[in-house]
Amino acid sequence: MRNITFVLAILLAFTSCEDYFDPKLTNERTFDQLLENPGIVRGLLTYAYRAIPSSYDVYGGDFLDSATDNALSNNLTGNMNRMVAIDGFWTAVTNPINNWKFRYDDLKSVNQFIEIGLDGTVLYYKSNPERDEAYRERLKGEAYFLRAFIHFDLLRRYGGIDDNGQLMGIPLVTSTIDISDDNDLNLPRNTYAECVQQIIDDLDTAISAGLPEVYDNSTNDPDFDLTNLGRPTTVACRALKSRVLLYAASPAFGSSTFAEAAKAAKDVIDIIGNTLPNVYNINNISQAYYNNDQNGELIMRRVSGNQNGDNGLEKGHFPPGAGLEGKGRCNPSQNLVDAFPMANGYPITNGVSGYDENNMYQNRDPRFYMTVMYNGQSFKGITIETFEGGNHMTGAPGVTVENSTRTGYYLRKWISSKANLVGGNNVNDTHYNALFRNVEMFLNLAEAANEANGPDDTTYGMSAREAIAEVRRRAGIASGGTDDYLASITSKEDMRELIKNERRIELCFEGHRFFDLRRWKDNLNEGITGVTITDNGNGTFNYARKNIITPSYKNFMNYGPLPFDEILKTQNITQNQGW
Repeated sequence: MRNITFVLAILLAFTSCEDYFDPKLTNERTFDQLLENPGIVRGLLTYAYRAIPSSYDVYGGDFLDSATDNALSNNLTGNMNRMVAIDGFWTAVTNPINNWKFRYDDLKSVNQFIEIGLDGTVLYYKSNPERDEAYRERLKGEAYFLRAFIHFDLLRRYGGIDDNGQLMGIPLVTSTIDISDDNDLNLPRNTYAECVQQIIDDLDTAISAGLPEVYDNSTNDPDFDLTNLGRPTTVACRALKSRVLLYAASPAFGSSTFAEAAKAAKDVIDIIGNTLPNVYNINNISQAYYNNDQNGELIMRRVSGNQNGDNGLEKGHFPPGAGLEGKGRCNPSQNLVDAFPMANGYPITNGVSGYDENNMYQNRDPRFYMTVMYNGQSFKGITIETFEGGNHMTGAPGVTVENSTRTGYYLRKWISSKANLVGGNNVNDTHYNALFRNVEMFLNLAEAANEANGPDDTTYGMSAREAIAEVRRRAGIASGGTDDYLASITSKEDMRELIKNERRIELCFEGHRFFDLRRWKDNLNEGITGVTITDNGNGTFNYARKNIITPSYKNFMNYGPLPFDEILKTQNITQNQGW
C-alpha cells in the first residue's frame, strides 16, 4: 500500500496560510496586513521548535529507555509498561510514541514560514538592510534544519516495510497543502531512501545558509550571541546528518553506506576536535559532562523550565521517602548495571576483571556512579537504602508499591543534587536536554568505520578503535594505565559488540536505546532483570538477581522498523484516535 489517504489527519495537520492568520482572531486585520508584522511571521518558525523536546521523560513522565532492557517504570498502567508487557499493545490505534499529528502540524508551520518569511517581502529590520539579510539567512538555516529534524523524527518512528515488502518511509511534505485540492489529500508514501535524501538536502541547505558555527559573544551581534544558544548551528546540522546516515546504513534499512556515515561523523569531529571534554565534576551530576553548558560537550541543547530552572525531573525520579520525596518513576535494570564494565575496562563477565558479585558496585566504570542510584550510595547526604526493609523500599514512611523501585535501583543521570522537594524548601535547578553531544559523533564514527572497514582502518581520518578509545578515556576507564581490554579486541565482530555497549551506557536515558535496538535488528524481547537485596546486619548484603518481566513485543519488532501499514491503517481511523 503505497498511497494512503490521510483524510482526518490532513484536516487537522494542514491548513492554508490564510487559515493560520485568521482575521477573526486578529481584530479583523487582513492577511496582507499581518505579513507586515515580522513577529507574527517569525512565530510560524518559533511554533515548530516544540518538535525539539525539553526533557527526556516526555512519555507520560517516563523515559523511552523504560520500554527497553535499560529500565522499567513503576507506573504499571503507563504506556511504557504497556508497550513492554502487552503483546499487540502497539497497534494502528494505540501507539505510545505517536507524534504524527504534532509533527505534521509543525511541518505545516515550517513550510509556511519558508514560503512567506524568506522571500524578502517581510522585513525583520527595516532600517538596517544588512542586518535584515543576515537575520533572514539565519532564519532560513533554522527552518531547513527544523524540517529535516521533524522528517527524521517521523521517519525513525514510522519508516518500515509495506505490504509489498518494500522499505518505505513517510509522506514527505515540503510545501503547504491546500485542503481544497482533492489531489493533495492522497499523499504518496515516499521510499525510505527518498526520505533520507530529502533530509540530507535540507541539512545541506541549512549549512550553506546563514547559520553560525557557534553562538557566542565574539562579534557583539545580538542575532548571533549567547542569548541564541539552543538554536541550530552548522555543527548541529552536520551532527543530525551523521545520525541520519548512520540509521540509514544500519541493518534494518541499508539505504546508504557506512562509509557515508563515517565521513559525516568525521566532518563533525574535524570541527569539535579529536578530544572529548573531560568530566566536569563527577560528584555533582548537575555539572557532569553530559549536563553542563560550559564545557563544550553539548552541540545543541534545550533548557527545561524557565530561567530559574525547575525540579520536574526530581519530582518524577527522586527516590521516595527519607527526605527525598520523589516518585521514583524510572528504575534502571540490572541488565544496564551489568553493562557497565569495571574501572579497568573489562566486562564483569571477564575472568580478569576483578568483579565480585557480593560487592557488585565496587570499582566500576565511573559512568555507573553518574547513572544509577544503588544501595549504599550517598545522595544529598542521605544513604540510599534499596535492601528489603530499607528507607527507600515499600513499607518505609512515604514509600508505597506505586513509587518504590521494581528493580532495586533509582535513576541518577540527569537528576540534580541541588534540587529539593521537601516542603517549605523547594529548590529548582537548570536542566539541559542535549539534542546532540560530542560523544555521539565519536560513537557514530566508531560504529560506521568498524562496519565499513574493521577496527583499525583510518580511511576516514580516525579508526573505530581510536574513536572508542577516546570515549573510554574521557569516561575514566583504566585511568592512569592502559586500556588492555580494548587492546585485546581484534575482530570486527568483537569491536561491534563493544561499540554497541559503549553506546548503550554512554547515551542511556537520552532516547537512543529503543531506536538503536530496532535499527540493529537486535532483540527487543530481552528479559528485564533486577536485584533483591537482603541486609545481613553486619554491614554486608546478599544480592539475588531476579527476572521481572520478559517483554512481549510482536515478532515484527525484532526486525527493526515497525511496518507502516500495521500502525497506520487509515481506513479505520476515527476522530477518537488522537489525529
